[in-house]
Amino acid sequence: MEEKKLYPFRLTRIEDKYPWGSEQFRLADLGYRDTFVLDGWLSGNTMGDLMETYLDRVTGDHVFDSYGVQFPFQIRRIQVDGRMPLRVSPDDETARDRYDHLGKEKLWYVVSADKGSRLLIGFRDETDASELYQECLEGNPVKLLNTLEPRAGQCFYIPSGTPHCAFGPMTIVEVSESSALDFCLCSWGNDLADEFDETLNFIDALDFIKYSQYPSALLAGFAGTDTDIPGVQNLLKLNQFSVNRVALKQALSIDNTASETCLAYTSVKGSFEIQTTPDVCPDSERLLTVSEGETVLIPAETTSFILAPRSADATLLEVMVEKLPSDDETFDPAGDGSEDLVGDGAEDLS
Repeated sequence: MEEKKLYPFRLTRIEDKYPWGSEQFRLADLGYRDTFVLDGWLSGNTMGDLMETYLDRVTGDHVFDSYGVQFPFQIRRIQVDGRMPLRVSPDDETARDRYDHLGKEKLWYVVSADKGSRLLIGFRDETDASELYQECLEGNPVKLLNTLEPRAGQCFYIPSGTPHCAFGPMTIVEVSESSALDFCLCSWGNDLADEFDETLNFIDALDFIKYSQYPSALLAGFAGTDTDIPGVQNLLKLNQFSVNRVALKQALSIDNTASETCLAYTSVKGSFEIQTTPDVCPDSERLLTVSEGETVLIPAETTSFILAPRSADATLLEVMVEKLPSDDETFDPAGDGSEDLVGDGAEDLS
């Protein structure tokens, strides 16, 4: 019997509400938060189910060699109405050694920001653990941190070890490693029992926080670097994941054969279609419409497809794990000596 091929599918959203706003997991494989497939014969399966069943067919060989059955990244849409708690996340080595988990590098993409909203990211000047601890204890760490007024379309890289939060009203799309390791440094007086794991306490975070001055160049909210593909800009390229912004003005044909990786697309503005051919998706899953705010995953097994705009303002974030050049040091997030990751290709289809 011929094996069914995996196909592009949308994912459910899982929403958690807090005193400061809400967050929606749009793509997650965290166990306690695990998004479901919405479309086709895979409908109802979680990301965890897919990874356990289809393995490298979902993520691709290079990603699977590094991460195994753990899907490598997550996407959240965060609505900030009040003061988000000040938080920090560990690096991969610390997270692996202490918690048997991935660390948490992040990209924040500002979808919208009202006048008066603020981002707090990293330290204005070099500080130390005792000073941070005292200011957080008194509920006043703001004076230690860089404070900026964001604009829609800006992107901010938040390295592991960097304290950060947002004061709304603001909407953010967060791309990060698949990790639940956020440590609360200051709650601003809110009850956050339902948001943070009580075992991840402030004291445990003190030795992995980066107390150096946060690089001023990262505070400008970078716009991205143009690529060879019209309308496609690279926003961030890390060992853990890469993010591109796609201003989808016309159809793009994507050939993912050489990359052998999965791709995720989340609409930050407008809507778009994903079209596949009968040889890729022989059943009914050949045309998929993705609305604003939705996220779709393209399994590695789907090697070619077309992105087409359904609205004039269609803007997408494309997330993947890229393959390291052969002369780079091996990136081994799992700590098991396995090798690494992946990329993509696209051409203008006008």
